[in-house]
Amino acid sequence: MDRTMWNHSRHLVHYDDDLTDGTCSPHCLAISLSLNLDRGVKAIYAADFGSDDKIKPLVNIDKATYLVASDLPGTMTKQSKMAFSSAEAANASGKSHGGKLVNFDEALSRAYLSMAKDTAMIRKKTGS
Repeated sequence: MDRTMWNHSRHLVHYDDDLTDGTCSPHCLAISLSLNLDRGVKAIYAADFGSDDKIKPLVNIDKATYLVASDLPGTMTKQSKMAFSSAEAANASGKSHGGKLVNFDEALSRAYLSMAKDTAMIRKKTGS
């Protein structure tokens, strides 16, 4: 997975034993969190989809607003979950692309709820 290519949806989790795991999406972040249940989490960061920078900067998920279920293409999922550093930017994108504004916990819940269908979609696309 090329995190530069997917920099607009990437997430980074920093566990309390100093393991870091960079992922391309909330889908893959959910997998990391599940596989590392025995590790505490120091911080989780998400790409600020609202940034105009070529490589989207990271924002702490506690300060992020997510736009979910919009017509923006998802990464590893049919239902996009994009993080924004400001609620105003998320709301503006929602006016253009539809969807709903939620916090990180709701976006993560949606990632877990769509995991089976998303995994089947990915397997079909990759022929595995």
